[in-house]
Amino acid sequence: MSHSGPTLIIQAHGANNLKDVESLGKQDPYIQLSVDLQNPKSFQTGPTHKGAGQNPVWNHTFSVPLAGEPELYIEIMDNELTVDAIIAFASIPINQAVHAPGGVMNGLFEVYLPSGKPGGEVHLTLTAVNVPGQNTQPAQTSSQPVRGVSHINEAHQKRAKSLKSKETMADVGQAAVGGLLAVGAGLLANKLMGDHKKKEKEEAARKEEELQKQNQSSGLGVGAGIAAGVAATAVAGGIAHHAYTSSSSASHESATMTSTTVQGVTTGHGVSTSYHESTSSHYDSKDKKDKKDKKDKKKKEKKDKRGSGSDSSSSSDSDSDDDHKKKGDKKKWKSHGSYSTGDKVKFDGRKYVCLQGHSSQSDWAPTVAHSLWREE
Repeated sequence: MSHSGPTLIIQAHGANNLKDVESLGKQDPYIQLSVDLQNPKSFQTGPTHKGAGQNPVWNHTFSVPLAGEPELYIEIMDNELTVDAIIAFASIPINQAVHAPGGVMNGLFEVYLPSGKPGGEVHLTLTAVNVPGQNTQPAQTSSQPVRGVSHINEAHQKRAKSLKSKETMADVGQAAVGGLLAVGAGLLANKLMGDHKKKEKEEAARKEEELQKQNQSSGLGVGAGIAAGVAATAVAGGIAHHAYTSSSSASHESATMTSTTVQGVTTGHGVSTSYHESTSSHYDSKDKKDKKDKKDKKKKEKKDKRGSGSDSSSSSDSDSDDDHKKKGDKKKWKSHGSYSTGDKVKFDGRKYVCLQGHSSQSDWAPTVAHSLWREE
């Protein structure tokens, strides 16, 4: 490469024992330099040694035209995603290369932290070309660097501190943005969680509403049929009761049950509720009286046949015990079963009583279908 005017050629070999300014991982150093401190755009930048930490190697050559400038300003930087951080800086007098034999100086130069403290050293080979007054003696061929001269230029240190401040402000801003992002992420997570819970509640409400609609649609048909069947049973029970007993009050009570039950059928609207409230209690009362009438009948028949009241009493007690056992039995709830009013089941460790007769479905569990089951 030919140079027509005065030129300074700088071969940046590397640096040693630099301060580590990277808080996470290893720093990525590069070198930038200029002979015109007043013109920030005049700085030339070399390659970055990724992950080099405190001992980067560059082996990069710069060429800088000279117009009487006395010093070379070097800065070693850490390549960052936001604002690059300054590691060290130094001002190197150019005349020590100009006066070296052959205009060549292979030297180690101390670099400094922005605070002014020593911050390692940089290895440079400086070559002066076509510089007036340079040493024309043959250059030394030794590969060992000599100790060169470097110092802190006041204006250069001011620039280094300014670079440090920019990097610090960028870190603060990044931390603030990170904090805002974290807060935003937390708010977003809370919103998503709230939306999820809201969706679950809406889904549960939807299922309950569908169940109620199914009960209403089937209750007016199937429920009304069940109520009519109960009414017919009540009528038959009243007749049977009248046949086996001569008590006018019992007959009147049976008629009252029949009237009340039929009323539960004819009201139509809200069968699942009014049927349970008006009919269930009368049906249970009638059922008890029918059982009592049957027991009395059996007791009378046995007494007539055997002529012994003890046998009849014993049989009646046995029947009473069997009925008690059957009534007290509690089976597990099944998703595909048929249940009648008053049936008792166990589900999820709890006991429930059927409020109205129905054919069960998988999503009509006692814990969900409150219109069909009541916990004891």
